[in-house]
Amino acid sequence: MRFSAKELNEISQVVQLEKERRKYRRLVDFTRKGWEIVEGSGLYRHNWHIDLICEHLEALYNGDFQNLLMNVPPGCMKSLLTSVMFPSWVWADNPETRFLSASYGQDLSTRDAIKSRAIIESDWYKELWGKKVRIDRGQNQKTKYQNTAGGWRLATSVGGRGTGEHPDFKLIDDPHNVKEAESDVERQGGLDWYDLTLSSRGVSRDAKTAVMMQRLHEADLSGHIMAKEEFATEWEHICIPMRFEPHRYTSTIGQDPRKKENELLWPELFNERKVRVLEQNLGEYGAAGQLQQRPSPPGGGILKIKHFQLWPAVKGIPALEYIIQSYDTAFKEIKQSEKKASSDPDPSANTTWGLFTLPDGRKALILLDTWAERIAYPKLRSRVISNWGAYYGGDDKGRTGSRADVLLVEDKASGQSLLQDLHQANIPAIAYNPGKADKVERAHMVAPLFELDCVYIMESSKRPGQWISWAKEFVEQVEKFPNAKQDDLVDTLTQALLFVKNNRLIEMPIYEDDEDPEVDYSKKHKNPYG
Repeated sequence: MRFSAKELNEISQVVQLEKERRKYRRLVDFTRKGWEIVEGSGLYRHNWHIDLICEHLEALYNGDFQNLLMNVPPGCMKSLLTSVMFPSWVWADNPETRFLSASYGQDLSTRDAIKSRAIIESDWYKELWGKKVRIDRGQNQKTKYQNTAGGWRLATSVGGRGTGEHPDFKLIDDPHNVKEAESDVERQGGLDWYDLTLSSRGVSRDAKTAVMMQRLHEADLSGHIMAKEEFATEWEHICIPMRFEPHRYTSTIGQDPRKKENELLWPELFNERKVRVLEQNLGEYGAAGQLQQRPSPPGGGILKIKHFQLWPAVKGIPALEYIIQSYDTAFKEIKQSEKKASSDPDPSANTTWGLFTLPDGRKALILLDTWAERIAYPKLRSRVISNWGAYYGGDDKGRTGSRADVLLVEDKASGQSLLQDLHQANIPAIAYNPGKADKVERAHMVAPLFELDCVYIMESSKRPGQWISWAKEFVEQVEKFPNAKQDDLVDTLTQALLFVKNNRLIEMPIYEDDEDPEVDYSKKHKNPYG
């Protein structure tokens, strides 16, 4: 049988296209090319963990297991690989596949769906797979689009749309907001959505599940899944900490090639300096979870007292540059009949802090005063005004002390009357509104600042090497928090530290943030490895 020149040319083109397609049979090779489309050429930096994640996603697609849990630090391409590259790579092989993807925020889920569509609509993708993968123009929205073979991609949020949709793959990418993960209510909402809504989606299609996230809490979705009886037999789990820890690799696929303890995951992108700054900014608890993927229980002590520094008694109070009085008010008239009751009202509490400069130029805080007392409002008001009139930081060498520069009072029912009276007295009081953050969340918010070892307590002149006696109750509350019976003094500490942090009175270490800006993904642009 003889072929015409035209037929031979057509056959040659088909063979050449098939050769090109075979170059991208592996997800990692597809990713290298897809990166150029959505992130711009010349920026891709490969690392061994990318191969490992791609191998796990390929195994999930091939049916080697039904469910995949991946715990990976932020910024290490878990979203790009799982929520962007994987769906478009699967469609190149089987365009009938249905995907439901979800993140804690609709904007993040939509972002990755748009990126994935940008690859599918690229000239490169159309040339190789365009005959079987074409976006249906009648079903082409940002949050849901469909191809002409019947496959679709739905982008939703945790707790959002999804009821009634039955996918082949359920991709859950960062189901918890970092800022809300310490809230039992917010976290439980995500777990309920997973158990009561997502778990029933796609059962008739034998849907596979991939959960990829950084650890944020021992009871986050990862912890929830791992606590289930079926986890040992129904799930494949890969855990990749930022710093190498022996015996942490759990997957049956591949291995962590690192040998030395604390060896970095991706030194080309996250070198030692960057990781140390990240650890400082996240704090010990945050770094243990988000970087090392092993969140410690909150009861283990959020604000560890080892970070309190002892100011030598012989030095006296340092020269103060700014003075903060922080109040947690809970005034209540105690009736005679209530004195025998088993539950007492919470005390009002105060800590006073002085900002000063250490010999090495760093800024620091020193505790100047603290008290906690169950007190009726008239006495509380008088005491607060009296405290504001006190002078701190004077010495016998002629240095004049200073009054408080600001009074912080939580803007709640018991503090509003006090704020009004202080304003009428021309006292510089500021209403502090913690928003939805509870006591534990506020402690986590200030932990990175606290762990800079910049908070000092005076040394006792009678017992060298120990805290001054009047600070004992304060230190004990901090040490036992959040399991202490009383935590009012801790509230004043976190309130003061949030004020210091938000007003940059003490600077946190600077890290080059690689947040992904809002961009047009049809154009090349500089982008991090989010």
